[in-house]
Amino acid sequence: MPDSNTELTKEKIMSTNNPLSNGVEAIKQASHLTELDQLTKKITAQKLTINIDHTPFLWKQFIGKLCWKVDFDDVSLRLKSSVADFRDPYLRKFSVVLDASTGQLLSVVTLYEGKDPNLRPQPSGVAAEEQLRGQEEIYHGLPMEEPRLTFLAALDVVLSKGIGSPFLAKEIYANYVIHSRSDGPQRAVWIITLNGLPPIPVDGPYGDTVPVWQRNHIRNVIDDKTGVNLFANNSPQP
Repeated sequence: MPDSNTELTKEKIMSTNNPLSNGVEAIKQASHLTELDQLTKKITAQKLTINIDHTPFLWKQFIGKLCWKVDFDDVSLRLKSSVADFRDPYLRKFSVVLDASTGQLLSVVTLYEGKDPNLRPQPSGVAAEEQLRGQEEIYHGLPMEEPRLTFLAALDVVLSKGIGSPFLAKEIYANYVIHSRSDGPQRAVWIITLNGLPPIPVDGPYGDTVPVWQRNHIRNVIDDKTGVNLFANNSPQP
């Protein structure tokens, strides 16, 4: 797998304004943006219309879009910064959703197929947006340029510089968006949420009374240009 320096300087192979007319093109674009094709050969694509979306601030513009969903099955994660010979405890299915008219990345998701009573679904776009606005965070839209970091490279930043291990997450949600915080600059970032983690300890005498489902997820925000993990928190809550 290319290292992060390679990812930060690589030439653009495909434009974000590149309509995807068939499944072969969709698989090529999804593989280019994520590198998940390096971890499996079980790859399929289907064209569909988005009926439900949970992306804060952007869900309204995503609903009704014609998209390609590219599934990467039987994925065992391997990341550059992981311990040699470390094996992912989960065999995962990643679904990559692309705008059919532009080739832009809308989301990357892997869901847990087992049972975990503390694993809550992602909050609705409305609920997530309200929480993030309260923290002065905004997702302004999709970047015009495709990411310098691939999804796997961004996931490696979480492992090496962020909070939470992707290997311990039962679910992973990712978006590539234009983001700002408070009065700070707008920048292209990867938003990666790890869900179903071992619960984060809470300080204080009543820390253990905080429900596990409020402590088993973390959202990392990674600057795509620099590869720096800007911050992490457990908002929005389910």
